Amino acid sequence: MNEKTILVIDDDLGFRLMLRKLLESAGYQVIVGEEGQSGLEAAWDHKPDLIISDMDMPINNGYKTIEMFRNDPDVQAPLIIVSGVVDIRDTKLMLDAGASAFFRKPVDQAALLARVSELLS
Repeated sequence: MNEKTILVIDDDLGFRLMLRKLLESAGYQVIVGEEGQSGLEAAWDHKPDLIISDMDMPINNGYKTIEMFRNDPDVQAPLIIVSGVVDIRDTKLMLDAGASAFFRKPVDQAALLARVSELLS
């Protein structure tokens, strides 16, 4: 089993469950947060190796979440942003703000797993 821990932050329960199942089946440990603040608290508690966060959440959207993580010296894991509502400018803004990757929902699961593996190697 993989020793790497991934934090998934998304307000959509179905998406969180899908990602948990996908990542656990690939051997990763998975913890979850329902929005940016609970995600930040989970990151402080668990020190994940990678974070996957939704961009469009009611509390602390993706931009705010990136800012919170990038400005916190205790949370310096690579960050993948996912979103169902996106245009090309959002992608550039997220990457410029410090995201390591950006995926549109519904995510290509094989591509996401490949990027996760790449970022954790």
